[in-house]
Amino acid sequence: MSEQEAIDAINKMMDNFNTEKAKKTFRKWSKTIAFEFTDLGKTFYTNIEQGVPSDVIEGEPEGKIHVKITTDAATWKGIMTGEIGGMKAYTSKKLKVKGSMPDLLKLQKIMK
Repeated sequence: MSEQEAIDAINKMMDNFNTEKAKKTFRKWSKTIAFEFTDLGKTFYTNIEQGVPSDVIEGEPEGKIHVKITTDAATWKGIMTGEIGGMKAYTSKKLKVKGSMPDLLKLQKIMK
């Protein structure tokens, strides 16, 4: 799995913030989400400001990470394309997620 495919899968998730339902749900949400890809040895992040995601940036964010997703690029792509269920990836330990439960439950709505 290439680095670009991993970034494309992150961008697919970020595109989901553009639906009318997501705009209402996340309009007051300002958080930093980090994506650590174990197979690539790289971390990417985005800042969500009032429900609007920034571009995906390579590296560790300087401030607080509100949600951290750790997985391999193929699993992440599979989750974002619907080939792999997020819960199945999580229970099989292919996906690790750190963050507050309300944030995780809210994000789950746009990971489809």
